[in-house]
Amino acid sequence: MSNTTATDHGALQHGASPDASSSYVHGLRDRPQLWRTILAVLAGLGVLLTVLFVAAIPVGIAADRLLGVTPFDPEHPSFTIGFWIAGNLLLAALIPVSGMLQWAIYGERPRRLSSTEGGFRWRVLGRAAVFIVPMCVAHLVVLQFLMPVGAIELTMTTISLSVVALITVPLQSAGEEYLFRGLIFRAIGARFRRPAIAMIVAAAITALQFAAIHGSADGWTLAYYTLAGACFAVMVQATGGLEVAVLVHAVNNTLLLIPTILAGQLGALSVTTGPILLLPMLLMLLVTALVWKMAPRLTRNS
Repeated sequence: MSNTTATDHGALQHGASPDASSSYVHGLRDRPQLWRTILAVLAGLGVLLTVLFVAAIPVGIAADRLLGVTPFDPEHPSFTIGFWIAGNLLLAALIPVSGMLQWAIYGERPRRLSSTEGGFRWRVLGRAAVFIVPMCVAHLVVLQFLMPVGAIELTMTTISLSVVALITVPLQSAGEEYLFRGLIFRAIGARFRRPAIAMIVAAAITALQFAAIHGSADGWTLAYYTLAGACFAVMVQATGGLEVAVLVHAVNNTLLLIPTILAGQLGALSVTTGPILLLPMLLMLLVTALVWKMAPRLTRNS
């Protein structure tokens, strides 16, 4: 059993206060000043909003022109391939940006944002993938049975876009995790001495922020994103790093998108709402429970 995971579980259950190196949410606990937390949160969200509402437009237009398609028009917003690719890559930039902000504000090297062990643990991700990927695939099959996207069209365009999705969507998902469950989660957690309180408050705030940035006022959608954000936070704290949350986020997003692309429906992509969202909510809860239970094995000799 890894010392990191064992300490995290014990700290959360008994309210003990581990040293900063043993608990992910307390990774910045040795610099708990309020100004650092405020600066980290505002800087992180500021970068995200700049990406979404400032940089994405000119970069998306340039990408559309490079691809030879009608460029994104901010006066009459609509989906374009270049804008989609640009958005994914810009959100992926949150990975290094979040690490650099942690370094600048807290003096912690960027690599320590990935895990308490000071780097991205590929073994942890690989072990988790053994049961997480089949669960996500099963979820996709059920979802497609309930809400089919249409007939598959294996054309050069749909295949090319699927390859692009396989590369850029996981990076986009990882970028969001490094910002919300990485930088902001730790910055908020640093303010609280007891790890259980730090975990609860940081998870709640980042989950609400995560839901808000998806830009939907629909109750079902907000509930799903809030729950997903909270579940990702639990995974991070249980395993002492971002790897499993990145995996679940990336696999879920990619698997849901590929059938839409292959059916030629990427341009008509819309946010799902209604009781059907109870299915992915259930998936999130089941995966989170398994990750919590299996955390010692996932992180062993990582």
